[in-house]
Amino acid sequence: MGEHLEIELKWGLDAAGHARLANELERLLGAPRHLQQDNRFFDSADRRLRRALLNLRLRRENDRLLMTCKGRAGIGNAGEHRHTEWEEWLDPASWTDVEAGQLDPAHLPLPEPVRQALGQAPLQALGGFTNLRLEFHHLDGPGALLCLDRTDFLGQRTDYELEIETSTPERHAEEWRNRLSSWGVAITPQMMTKFARFLALSGS
Repeated sequence: MGEHLEIELKWGLDAAGHARLANELERLLGAPRHLQQDNRFFDSADRRLRRALLNLRLRRENDRLLMTCKGRAGIGNAGEHRHTEWEEWLDPASWTDVEAGQLDPAHLPLPEPVRQALGQAPLQALGGFTNLRLEFHHLDGPGALLCLDRTDFLGQRTDYELEIETSTPERHAEEWRNRLSSWGVAITPQMMTKFARFLALSGS
């Protein structure tokens, strides 16, 4: 399983800004890739992963199933979120076990830090949220992946957000702040990840 450093700018939007940005990004970058994402999170009953600043997510993305493990690596100079990330595609048929909360860690390709943090503890389902993502690729210079998200948290709240995955966060932060301002799209720095917001709403 590959390990890499994920660097993301995260900016909150309102519903009108989200709609306008969808149109502007499509005009600039072409038609997006549409992803319907259903996310489920797991930890031990005594929250061993959370204490180790790790999380385990299973995501059904259209007709595929992706396992992602993340470890927090802090906030950068441009306000970007940094995480160590491990990802692996799984058999989509396993989603029935995910929904039932019946995951056996021995049968998952977990990275060593997650295995060590869990020890022999079984996994417990924490719940999750759904997300509709429009994915755009900006390939000029150092490329960036732009993800325009509409996230439904447990039917309690809908958040709108732009995430920019980039290896040059300071450059892209300045570039995209200026571009969004010229389009009349207001943004606010989003200091909490979707997972953190889910935990706050669910009390998990």
